[in-house]
Amino acid sequence: MLYNWQQDNWPHFTYDLSDLEDSLPEFIRRTGRIGGLMEGLLPDSQSEFSIDFMVKEALKTSEIEGEYLSRTDVISSVKKKIWDSVSLSAPKTKSQ
Repeated sequence: MLYNWQQDNWPHFTYDLSDLEDSLPEFIRRTGRIGGLMEGLLPDSQSEFSIDFMVKEALKTSEIEGEYLSRTDVISSVKKKIWDSVSLSAPKTKSQ
């Protein structure tokens, strides 16, 4: 299997949306249902769900590329990135 950047048409990919037309309504329905479930969770549970989702996606993506990452390392990295982004966007107080 070639990496994306090894494809002849990199980075100018083409695609045909007609292949997705049948499955798109089901995807939208499921996405909406997940969003509704998320809204019903407490904020801490929403955060944990989001982190778990990001970790699973990172692990799946790396496996596609032939890399097998440590779940613990990915969790740590995701939490650090989230914490860094929250820290950077939070307003500074006089004591900071």
